[in-house]
Amino acid sequence: MQHCENENDMVVRYASCDATPESVGYDPERLSFIHRHVQSLIDEKKIWSGSYCLWKNGKVFADAAIGTLARPWMGNTLFQPDTLFELQSVGKVFTALAILKLMEDGKLYLDQPVKDWIPEFDEGDFREIKILHLLTHTSGICALEGAYPQDERNWQDQMDPKDPEHTWLSAVVKTGLHAKPGTLWLYSVVGYQILGEIIKRASGMAAEEFIKQSIFLPCEMRDIHWRKDATKAQLRRYNIANETDLAMAAKADRSGIQEMAAPTYPTWPGIPDTAGGQMSTCREMMQLAEMLLRGGTYRGQRVLGKTVLEFLWTNLIGDDVRDLTFGRNAGIRYGAGMPIYSAEYDREQALSEGTIYHEGAGTCVFLVDRREDFAAMFQTSFRKEFDWDFRAVKGLATIIWSGLK
Repeated sequence: MQHCENENDMVVRYASCDATPESVGYDPERLSFIHRHVQSLIDEKKIWSGSYCLWKNGKVFADAAIGTLARPWMGNTLFQPDTLFELQSVGKVFTALAILKLMEDGKLYLDQPVKDWIPEFDEGDFREIKILHLLTHTSGICALEGAYPQDERNWQDQMDPKDPEHTWLSAVVKTGLHAKPGTLWLYSVVGYQILGEIIKRASGMAAEEFIKQSIFLPCEMRDIHWRKDATKAQLRRYNIANETDLAMAAKADRSGIQEMAAPTYPTWPGIPDTAGGQMSTCREMMQLAEMLLRGGTYRGQRVLGKTVLEFLWTNLIGDDVRDLTFGRNAGIRYGAGMPIYSAEYDREQALSEGTIYHEGAGTCVFLVDRREDFAAMFQTSFRKEFDWDFRAVKGLATIIWSGLK
């Protein structure tokens, strides 16, 4: 059940919740501040919309949306709490959890050389790359385009576009490494696609299907999906947020709604789609958070064991490893697939020490706070793609955490 309320000349759309903020120890005044903060960014034309879902002590106590889609879509103009938006790189969390699932089932281990699964890596410094290095972005493999401009590398230039499935891994090796494995933190998309290939080989099924069967379904996440698998009903609930979405919507006007089922980033046949890109709602991501905060169990269904989940909250990289992406030169703590918040290294936001989180193209963030038994998912749809604004991401996370009593 959803309803709207007017708050100081802004309209906030709410979904029903399990509890009130007061009953779980959260200051309701900070929710009003969140709404005003988001509305101010909408008024400045920085973002189209903002939505969030908050969970504490086993209950969702806030699930709301403000703002509009970038254009009317299938009769919709307003962003609703159940509007589906793209998780972007937040989807890497599922890839990491799938690796941990295979680990607890005895299929692989984190210090295992990648060459055991990928024979192409049995060459030079690639022999030293471990599964752990891929999980923590310390493998030295090609960084995200633009993230490390002093040594830009594009592995796709080395691939045969007519036969990507059989040439992409050797193309990565031909492109070489930025640094020796374990020495630098450099955010890598292709590293998580390689993890997808390992999942495929270790599980005997497509990585996407393994993630669905081992994570989505046990957590009762039935709305989340890759665009290629979308139903027409789901496509009608999509967020139209930026230039890419607008171009796809224009195609859909001409050729039909299925045009919206295309990925918004480059994909290749035969290469695992495990670096992100799923469509979800904030509410469903709280089901994942509940599983993580309940020792790997969701509503009585075992998903993962609590022992492997400890790798999410354990810093798995050395204290001397520096984050050099996007012009930074800072320390970083990183677990199996997510950064671990530390005030020592991160003063852009104020969270509970040890909170794990992941951003998706700067437009959405998933955060899990074990100390406070608290989790959040929010999205802020920027009007211009990649027009990142601190206030809509790090600033909003700080405001959300400020409501904890």
